[in-house]
Amino acid sequence: MNEITVKGKLVSAEQLLEQVFAPECKPSLRWLRTQTKAKAIPHIRIGHLVFFDVEMVRTALAGKRLVRGRTLAAAVRQVA
Repeated sequence: MNEITVKGKLVSAEQLLEQVFAPECKPSLRWLRTQTKAKAIPHIRIGHLVFFDVEMVRTALAGKRLVRGRTLAAAVRQVA
């Protein structure tokens, strides 16, 4: 089976949205549910309940959804 190391406290979907996003730009609960169903956001299912680790979700969103601008992409190429 897949071994996942949970680093923090598990939170519900509503708590995750409050902790990860600012109130003025918070996506809907429906968006989070579709991302969870598509397995784009890491989650832990216990029975029919779904929980999230805030740090794991932040890492996943930063890795998958980061849009690199011209200055960031140029800086990464110079370092490599």
